[in-house]
Amino acid sequence: MVLNTFRGTGIGIVGLLLWIGAGNAEAIAASAGGRDKCDGTEMPGQLAPTPADPYPLMAAGWGPELGNGVFASRWAEDWTGMRAAGTAPELKAMPMGGDASLTVSAEARLRYDDYRNAQLKRGNTYQQSLFRGVLGADLRINSALRFYGEVASGQAGERRDTASANFQNDASLQQLFVDVRDTVGETLVGAMFGRQEFADGPRQLISLSDGPNIHRSWNGLRVYAHRPQFRVGAFDFRATRLGRGSFDDVTNYGERLQGITGSVIVTPEGGPNTYLEPFLYHTKNPNFSSGSRTAADDRYTYGARLWGRKDAFRFDGTLAYQTGHFADRDVNAWGLFLVSSLELAKSSWKPRLTARVDVASGGGTYGRGTIKSFNQLYASSNYLGEGQFLSLSNLVMVTPGLAVSPTATTNLSAEYGLARRLNEDDAVYAGGMRAYAGTQNLPGKEIGGLLRVIGSWAANNRLTVFLNYERFNAGDVVKHAALPSGSYRYIGATYRF
Repeated sequence: MVLNTFRGTGIGIVGLLLWIGAGNAEAIAASAGGRDKCDGTEMPGQLAPTPADPYPLMAAGWGPELGNGVFASRWAEDWTGMRAAGTAPELKAMPMGGDASLTVSAEARLRYDDYRNAQLKRGNTYQQSLFRGVLGADLRINSALRFYGEVASGQAGERRDTASANFQNDASLQQLFVDVRDTVGETLVGAMFGRQEFADGPRQLISLSDGPNIHRSWNGLRVYAHRPQFRVGAFDFRATRLGRGSFDDVTNYGERLQGITGSVIVTPEGGPNTYLEPFLYHTKNPNFSSGSRTAADDRYTYGARLWGRKDAFRFDGTLAYQTGHFADRDVNAWGLFLVSSLELAKSSWKPRLTARVDVASGGGTYGRGTIKSFNQLYASSNYLGEGQFLSLSNLVMVTPGLAVSPTATTNLSAEYGLARRLNEDDAVYAGGMRAYAGTQNLPGKEIGGLLRVIGSWAANNRLTVFLNYERFNAGDVVKHAALPSGSYRYIGATYRF
């Protein structure tokens, strides 16, 4: 029965979501009346499912928060405070006897994609409808022990036979782990063991990969210790290798992610609004493609992220350095990523000037000796655009933009990035570190320009409608390689319970 639920177009999950939404409008409205702050808290939130954590939640390393206490990784939510306060919707923190409770979560995402000259291949024009369905269960035995499990399905309406397993997937065991934690004085200590999502660090390097239907997940151990002024964590993971059928995903022991992450509040007393986050990642990928060669990549990436706000100015900067080996060659690469915004007015449309500067080293891929091409690891699929026209390697890109909020629930942004390559002897790289064929043999540095227009509307606390348009205008290097310009657009909606 479970397998049949996830076959075809995932109608079973959609039906469940519609039933949940119809039966819980009153509870949803109650929880919308306010939200707990994202600062550290000793108790779970009473107006939003924010978990107890002495460190500010926005920097706790639990992954992106989507608003009103809901997280992209649903295991991070804690609905027990709302249940105690009488504000929890149905199926959230349901009493199971004693201190035990059970929370059910679900998500459905529908999206329609339109590609023109996809991957800058002339005539590669097509449309594709996508569906994501996720069903999760959080069983809390008490405040110190819980089990979390999640099943996901991804469906591609067109090009189904050639879609990769993170787009076309009958059913995947997305997450299944145990979380043991306790509070010792002011310190929260814990360990998570099993299959889990992970997004602790700068999104230019580590992410959930939210663009595809199925999130990226890992298998192994994560430990953490959080205090009011700082936190530290360590992890040892193996990748999940997805299959396109039902529950045929396995652990890929050859692909490994290990490391140490941390965060410390660097602002004086009066507000935790600036964070310094050092990191060290050790990655092993036995089938990493670099230029025209595929071989084992064993790499250390270490650096720091400084981010926060000062009045109307927000900033987020990351500096990363990479060493290690690709096949029998040394690696020496680096990346610098700066993201900022300035709020021009707090009233009306709240206009904000935005800017990004992305610099990632390149060189050596097609020659001998040291490889200097930066490896973006598991970067956010959205950071340089879901159209995947560019990667963070051998790149200098300056991207000014403007963002506005016409209403409290509507956001619209537009930006135009000017892209060049650092090293003329290395290729121009598309998404997924795929080199554009022939570009390594051409002179010049101008890659082109990337226009992005993004809009979203939150119809309520559960339903979000979004749209995106991207246009890559080919520059001299791309044109000389006989590659065209290209565009990508999508429209869709996500419903979360």
